[in-house]
Amino acid sequence: KIQVVSESSIHKAVLSAINRAQAGDSIDMAMFYLSEREIVGSLKKAATRGVDVRVLLDVNSDAFGRSKNGVPNRPVASELVKASVAVRWCLTKGEQCHAKWLHVETAQGHEFFIGSANFTGRNLLDLNLETDVRLELGADHPVTRQMREFFEYQWSNTQGREYSADYDAFGDDSFWLTLQYRFMEHTGLSTF
Repeated sequence: KIQVVSESSIHKAVLSAINRAQAGDSIDMAMFYLSEREIVGSLKKAATRGVDVRVLLDVNSDAFGRSKNGVPNRPVASELVKASVAVRWCLTKGEQCHAKWLHVETAQGHEFFIGSANFTGRNLLDLNLETDVRLELGADHPVTRQMREFFEYQWSNTQGREYSADYDAFGDDSFWLTLQYRFMEHTGLSTF
């Protein structure tokens, strides 16, 4: 199945997919900006239920030639790690890890979300015009295999290249970063 979803429809469908995952299922995410509170909470709850949750994030240190302090991903990553979610960082060198990708694997099959939407309030709560494609596929579908390989080679640094680094390489649980992120996400006074 294939479905085009936009704005709050993405939010609703993503939350539904994450919340359906149970012990033994898996969730893999590669995301440029992750800050939307319901999605962050759902990922943490999924890990508590025994879902294998892996999140690959941009460090948020570069944007359009300017240096940034890591908001929102560094405080969100800290929160996720404390909830037993596995987090790695994209190894960028001035560019951005601009992926917006989610894969939820359950006994019923594979569900993918790919498109323009960062998982932020601005992108998912009808403030930006964002569009994703939602795919439901079987385990033997060639696209499922390709998508899984895409994530795995970045997560595991296969093919003789380093695509990602352990959480500790850029992790930051600073109170001030967390406060800044929470304020920016709540008020919408942000660039994400």
